[in-house]
Amino acid sequence: MFDFMSNRPKAPERVPTDVVVPVGFFDDTIIFRTFVLYTMFVFDDVLDPQRLRSSLERLVNRPGWNKLGARLRRNERGELEHHIPASFSLERPPISFDHVNLSDVAFQDHPAASHIPRPPRDGRPALVGDPDDLSELIYGPETPRKLDDYIYTDRPELGLRVVSFSNSTIVVLYWMHLSFDAMAKKSLLEAWVLMLQGRESEISTPLAPDNYILENCGKNPTERHVLADRHISKPGVFWWALQNAFSLIFRKKEHRMVCVPAAHLAKLRAKALEEVSAEQLVSEKAEAPFLTEGDVLVAWLSRLAVANAAENTTVAVQQAYGWRPVLQDLIPDNRPFLSNCVGFLVTLMPAKDLLQKPLSYLASHIRRSIQEQGSREQVEAYMSLVRADPSNKAPPFFGTSSMQLLMFSNWQKANLYGIDLSAAAVTPRTTPLTPSYIQSVQGPYNFTDGLIIVGKDAEGNYWISGYRYAGLWGMMKEKMEEEVI
Repeated sequence: MFDFMSNRPKAPERVPTDVVVPVGFFDDTIIFRTFVLYTMFVFDDVLDPQRLRSSLERLVNRPGWNKLGARLRRNERGELEHHIPASFSLERPPISFDHVNLSDVAFQDHPAASHIPRPPRDGRPALVGDPDDLSELIYGPETPRKLDDYIYTDRPELGLRVVSFSNSTIVVLYWMHLSFDAMAKKSLLEAWVLMLQGRESEISTPLAPDNYILENCGKNPTERHVLADRHISKPGVFWWALQNAFSLIFRKKEHRMVCVPAAHLAKLRAKALEEVSAEQLVSEKAEAPFLTEGDVLVAWLSRLAVANAAENTTVAVQQAYGWRPVLQDLIPDNRPFLSNCVGFLVTLMPAKDLLQKPLSYLASHIRRSIQEQGSREQVEAYMSLVRADPSNKAPPFFGTSSMQLLMFSNWQKANLYGIDLSAAAVTPRTTPLTPSYIQSVQGPYNFTDGLIIVGKDAEGNYWISGYRYAGLWGMMKEKMEEEVI
């Protein structure tokens, strides 16, 4: 009889001295175990690739941080585990690393690097590039693309890629999403900078890899989720997926980067705050109006994104929401938690209201969603809904089975544009060296209408990227150009 399974890859043999830690419940979700994340930083100076590598390796050799050097494996029950080497070596390094030396080529003369987006000169928001044009800078021949590339190799969970030009340097960090989230990445970047600067004594020790603080979260919620009545059942989710299946699978997608200049967003926010203040005067409320840049930015992007929607369509604006601030009783001060500690907040609204009412209307509802859904009790209620689907651990859907879903992940609090790698400069510097451009991409699937707010650069400009169906970015571009504040 033919052995039809003979070509199935085999994972490396288990190393008896490895420390084995289960992948956390809220890490091993259908989303986090599917995607590999890649963040590319552009620095306008020449950096020493070996200094970058050795400092990151020394960091991952430290207690707690060694979880980032774990190898992913499945146990006999098919469950994912972190296998942390007792010690790292040349054969089993703490990180994956590759270096592309183009030191004889100027950044602006390289076919791909020359397409690095820059802020628009006219001060108006604009589509400034296609992140996929930069793929050859992000991916090397050995760069992992999917979960199997980790399970069936002895690859560490964290990887570093450096591309050196004669006048600049590209630094790429990549990892399985199940390893950690944006706020854990912030802790990683801050520790890396301290290591580069020779300030090792200031580096915080993360929670131990086997100290999974979310183990009991969501098991005993004390209240219902505020959107429990809008929770879509499994048949409803299946119907939503069925209606969108053709588009998700077959429709062409386009990837774009948007830059929103600081002055433009400031005008949008000022106008929104004026509208909120006027509304409060009418209703005789005395509170000072409050909307963050993020509230206004997400509202503005959402309105542009659904400009072609039917008026009676329910729009679900879903935002990633970090749980760390409301779980302070579980997270000791100054102890990084190297895992995913994030869920979603959802704002529901008919497209008619989103399009016809002032921008402040949606921004205020987004702010209200954060207030209503962001408490410890509501986070526990949300977690309980994730636990209700133990196999996939999919985020709960709120809305209707015919809704238009927009997803946002705002990484501004991670302060990626604040990373200072001046200590790795080949020519010593007396001034900080922060990125001039950052983009984050994911694979192996192009998730439609999932927008990443990468952050705010040194000039205060916001950068946003994501995939949309062909033609929709063009529609958004037209709306941007028509906008009058």
